[in-house]
Amino acid sequence: MAGAFGETPLGLVSQILNLAAVLTRKAGLKVPRYQRPYTWTEREVRQLIQDLWRAYKRGATFYFIGQIVLVRNNQGKLEISDGQQRLATLTMIISYVRDRLPGRSKVFQTLVMDGDHPRLLLREEDASFFRGFVQEPGQIAEMAKHAEIGIDSRDLLCGAARTIESELRDLDDRELDAFLSYVARACTLNVVDADERGCAQTVFNTLNKRGSPLSGADIIKSDLLENAGLSNAEADAAARKWEQIEDMFERENFARLLYMMPLLLTGEQLLSPGDLAAFRAAVERAGGVRVFLFEQLPRYAHALHAIFTSSVDVGVASQEVNRRIRLMKQVEEWDWAPAAIAFLAEHSSEPERARRFFQALDRFAFACELGVIDNRVQEARYTRAAQHAGDDKVLYGAKGVLELTDAEHLRFIATLNRSRKRDRQRRLLLLRLEAAMPGGNLLEMTDDVTVEHVLPKGGSSWWNERFPDSKLRIEASHLLGNLVLVTYDQNRRADTKSYPDKRKVFFNTAGAPIHALTKDIAGVEEWTLDAIEARHERLVRVICEDWGLIRGAGAQAA
Repeated sequence: MAGAFGETPLGLVSQILNLAAVLTRKAGLKVPRYQRPYTWTEREVRQLIQDLWRAYKRGATFYFIGQIVLVRNNQGKLEISDGQQRLATLTMIISYVRDRLPGRSKVFQTLVMDGDHPRLLLREEDASFFRGFVQEPGQIAEMAKHAEIGIDSRDLLCGAARTIESELRDLDDRELDAFLSYVARACTLNVVDADERGCAQTVFNTLNKRGSPLSGADIIKSDLLENAGLSNAEADAAARKWEQIEDMFERENFARLLYMMPLLLTGEQLLSPGDLAAFRAAVERAGGVRVFLFEQLPRYAHALHAIFTSSVDVGVASQEVNRRIRLMKQVEEWDWAPAAIAFLAEHSSEPERARRFFQALDRFAFACELGVIDNRVQEARYTRAAQHAGDDKVLYGAKGVLELTDAEHLRFIATLNRSRKRDRQRRLLLLRLEAAMPGGNLLEMTDDVTVEHVLPKGGSSWWNERFPDSKLRIEASHLLGNLVLVTYDQNRRADTKSYPDKRKVFFNTAGAPIHALTKDIAGVEEWTLDAIEARHERLVRVICEDWGLIRGAGAQAA
């Protein structure tokens, strides 16, 4: 019947390809200038490698890593509308193995370069950097040693190289070769080709936003209800209970809760969200389907709902605990959530214990976010915190999983004292500091609030006269002591104005809030290096006291 209604429209093709086939397409792959730069952190890179490694070790026929959307431009190149982060990271993994295994370098280099032409061309700003350190043989080890240069995309690429090296360096040559050969063959993508950019964008939006596809939660529900030996009446009651709980959350957040459940029940995480057998086994070990559906799932769901709505009830400690939860929710990854859920599900009637627990969890979550805790041990420590949320001996003390070691404590203080050049981390830390200030506001990353450098990063004639040493000026500009919080409009209007003119913008803008961090400079008439350093020391002490980082100040300081 297709002929009666016309053929499939031209200019749109979808196919399943392995990584080698994607990278070796003759047209080549290009990241267009309108795309964002490389943004993956150590966490995403490490997670990809570990997921691939688990698939390799269990002998999975294939490992699906999602879709990429490509559009052919006027020069015949395939522009990447979606998929840059994965392809760039996988190319770096290939390049690392190429450099480690000289006997296999020619084979693996064919996945990286087509003669003199890169298989993957990054955005113009990063293309030569990527080619010099990744696509040209013998340089990726140097990339891993590269010092930060203050350009986020390149610093993140160097961070990815370090993560790849740390994850793969202990593999012997034979295992490394077998692993990468598996990745090239079995790492699988759904590749959508479009001849027009608008068509590619429509496909991308549709695949990511439209419709209500069957979720992991639906599949788990069906499996539990159909295979648990429940009577018809019990299955109906369980289905109603499930739907009541599901209605408490948005669809993806309910699925997130379910993926946490094996960890909460048994201390073992799912290796894959779709591993139904592992999920059912965890439920059985923890008491069976009836207990799970009618007791455990509701209890944990109500704890997570209280976290989402910042309505945790732990008696006299409620205000303090909800403040810390709201701040932790600004952290990009919610690895802290299972431990918080486990504690609230069992110990919400103990306010002083809750106060201590959430201060420690808050401190640990931000230590992870700021790179103080080695990424390789974070998961294990969070897991133990969730397993032993009510055991003070496991959580605290010299070897407590939520306590900082002496080395981590020193690193935390050092990172607070360091010039901060990463935009998101800088803003997150300022929001966290604002909340610790006397009279400070609880702000969120989505609010109309941004970081203003009182001493401008780029200087100006007025500022350069007062800070003539450009290197010292740049370092001082990024210190916490030089930063305030203002609206985006105030930030634009302050720009590189003189200090007296900036003060007018900060304190005399009609309708603009004056946050505690900005009020803090009201009495400072001249902005000098001494003023910046004195304020920096004071602000670091404020946030250290809030986190209990000042040793001897009492573990329960709030």
